[in-house]
This record gives sequence, C-alpha cells and structure tokens, in this order.
Amino acid sequence: CSKWRHLATTDSTSGIAREINELVFLRLVDFGAPPAMDFVPLLAKSWEFSPDGLTLTFQLRQDIRWEDGRPTTAADVAFTFQKMTDPDVAYPSKSTVRKIDSCVAEGDWVVRFHFKEPPTEPLFETMFMIVPKHLLEGIADAELPAALFNRAPVGNGRWRVMEWVSDEKIVLAANPDTPLGRPGFDRLVFRIVPEDNTLRTELLTGGVDVVHRFPNRFMKEDGKNPALAFGQIPDRNYTYLGWNLKNPLFRDVRVRRALTRATDRATIVTAFRDGRGQVVAVPFYPEHADFNPNVPIPPFDPAAAAALLDEAGWSTRGADGVRVKDGRRFEFEFLISAGNTISEEIVTMVQEEYAKLGIKVTSRSLEWTVYLTELHKKEFDATVLARKVEIVYDPESVFHSRAIEGQYNDVSFASPEIDVLIDRAKSIPDRQERRKVWWEFQERFAEEVPVTILYVGDAMYPVRRDKVENPVMDLRGALVLVHEWRPAGKAS
Repeated sequence: CSKWRHLATTDSTSGIAREINELVFLRLVDFGAPPAMDFVPLLAKSWEFSPDGLTLTFQLRQDIRWEDGRPTTAADVAFTFQKMTDPDVAYPSKSTVRKIDSCVAEGDWVVRFHFKEPPTEPLFETMFMIVPKHLLEGIADAELPAALFNRAPVGNGRWRVMEWVSDEKIVLAANPDTPLGRPGFDRLVFRIVPEDNTLRTELLTGGVDVVHRFPNRFMKEDGKNPALAFGQIPDRNYTYLGWNLKNPLFRDVRVRRALTRATDRATIVTAFRDGRGQVVAVPFYPEHADFNPNVPIPPFDPAAAAALLDEAGWSTRGADGVRVKDGRRFEFEFLISAGNTISEEIVTMVQEEYAKLGIKVTSRSLEWTVYLTELHKKEFDATVLARKVEIVYDPESVFHSRAIEGQYNDVSFASPEIDVLIDRAKSIPDRQERRKVWWEFQERFAEEVPVTILYVGDAMYPVRRDKVENPVMDLRGALVLVHEWRPAGKAS
C-alpha cells in the first residue's frame, strides 16, 4: 500500500486516503463503467433539473444508514456542503463547488442545490462524499482536522474502518448492514510498506496479497511469476517535475523550457517503468475525452537546452563549471518523498544530465507527511510528484492563480491566459464546445511549462492468485470494484 494522512472527507489530500474514503463514505452519484462512465445513482435514487438549469433536486434513498444506525438524510448532505465551503475548513477542492450558491435539505429525503450561474457539469459538482451531521456538528471548524472522527470515522458505505495504526496499517471490515450488496471479503487490510524491495518480498512471501502501484522495475522478472495475476489499468496520474515559481531561478519560461529539453523523458519511461508509460506534454492522460493529441512534445535536446539557458542570461560559468548570472549560481534542490524509488531514480538521472549543462542539483528526502507539509508551505525548490486527473477535467485547484494559497498549486503558477481558459472552459455546459477550450488550454500550457510533465503510464497491480480471484479494476480506479473481489477457491 502507499501512504495516507487522514480520512476526513472534508480535508483529505492524499491519493490513497481518497480511495479509502470512497469505500467508507457514499456520494450522491458515482461514475458508471467505462467507456461511457455516465453518472449513476448512489445515495441519490433520482434527480431532476429546473428549466433554467440553476436548480438540481435529488431524491435520496431511504435505506442507507450510518454505522451507528442513524439514517443518512438530506440534513447530512446540506451539513457536508456547509463545512466544505466554510472558509475556516481546509477543503482542498473548493473550486469544484464554487458555482453552488446553496444546498438545502427539504425534509429527510430531498436535497436541493441552487447554482449562482449555469453549472458546467452539475452532477460532478455535487459529487462529494457525505459525512454525518449528528457526529460532527458540535465540533468547531478549527478543531475539525484534529477531531477523533478523523481517526475513527463512522461511514455509510460498503466498508467500515475497524483499526488504524499510524504509519503501519488500516483495517476495513465489510459492512454487514449495507443494502448495496455485501462485499466478497470480510476484511481489507491496507499496510504501509515504505521500501520497494521490502514490499516486493512481502508480496512474494505472502505477507501482502495485492500491491497498490507495483514498482515497474520489478515487472521484468515478476511479471512472469505464475503465482501472480496482474491488474493493468490506464493510469489517470501524470508524473512531473515541479518548479517552485517563487524561486527566481524558474520564473523565466526559457529556463523551464531548457530544463524540459534537458530531461530525457523517453529514457525515464524505458529505464524506470520498463516501457510502461507514454511521454506527454500536458496534464492529461491520453484516454481522457478532452486530451489534445496534437500538442507537440519537445524532444530531449541538451544543445537546445544550453542555447535557451544562454539566451536567458546564464551564459557564464564559474570555476567549477556551474552557470552563474548576476552573481547567483544555478543550483537548486529537489525535495522528494522518502522511499519513492522512481523519484529517487529520476532525480539521480536529471542530476547527471543537468550537471553537463552547468546546473548543480542536490536532493533531500522527507517522510511522506513531512514532505507534504513542506510542499504545501511552498518551502522547496523543485520536486517530483504525480497528480490524478479527474474524469471530469478541472485543473483550477492546481494551475489557476486563485489556487496559489491552496494546497495543490504547489508551484505557485499564475498566468492570466491560463486563468481565462480555465474559467471559460468551466463556464461551457456543452461538452464539445468545452473540449475546444481545453485543447487551447493544453497548447498554452505546453508553451508556458509551469511544470515539466514526464509521463503517464499503465498502473500495475500484482495480485496473489492463491488469495484473490476476480480482481476486477478499470479506469475509475483499482479499488472501485473491490467489493466484487472474492477469496480464491470460495464459491460465489
């Protein structure tokens, strides 16, 4: 398993925490199966729009209950929305609900959303996980992040949190009372195994049964292991080099273009991902409906990189060969998450390539939670990170200037042109017309290179055949159908 911070649905930022949240807490609607991935009912059983499109009314199921037996009602939905939009609550995706003016409970089973302006994808904009009002309403906003609920959440989904040992494991138990259908397994145990070689050993010896995102460097050998089945799904994450634009070194776009040209992304995919990846220039995955395949990908070209650096004023070198401009040496530090082997390999590779150009690079590794804290505080020079792309595309929280003070625009990127394109796309309900703006956004993004996108790739999930059968996965995520998995050898 990867790492997580906490489980509160109103402020969770870690990818694995979000996946676990989605097993424990329900949303009003969910995405259906690929390729269409149309919206399907979940907590809501039906919905309707007003003629002007500014009001969305949901009828709720009446058989969904919290673990303590209390029904999940419209009051819980309205309460969750109120907390998400409260300025004192650090909900990381406020931009998603920015167009919603109000959320009103009308009795126990009807909830009505009113929009300030015509919504782009109204069902997606109301697609947040619901938390129990009766357990959280007495907690002050400032105290929510430290609330006991975050460590012992009470959900309404197919799974319940039974145990949580910090930095070690989290145990989910199947909810025997769910009307959604009892899962095939009684328990799911998520373990933190921070070192890749140890993780591989645990898999091969039966210490773990499934690995969340298996390191690709092991695939050449372990991919032939008859004891293992492999779930392979298109990855909705893009991996990138992030340049902190608060650092004057990276503010000149010619420098960012030079660093991109000096990064051998094709070799990174070949050497560190065993070829399971695709170099892209934009923050999309190729299977996304709005991906622009016509955006050119700058090739690895150290000579062009050197020329760009010279043009940007970094033409002088010191006695040790490091470039100098106005008395400042071109040197910086990569901040990475400890134990992330591929990040370490990428940094080692670019250190060597950049050194040939007269750029000195060092690196520093921090434990995941400490790393995230430094990242959100913007206290770093550069980093290696991956971001997940939502099925309904919305880069506002990552690349809009409004998000600089938030958690996700970690590179502090601000571009009036990019801001306009994001705002325009998010104002267009028609998907075909919106796609044209997202294509333009991608073209402009590739010109400004606020980050250097390295690749997207297929995610590999090895599964022990003697423990799990029917480990179905799809583009929505590795765990979205985990309730359908069955113990090996057990009749359905």
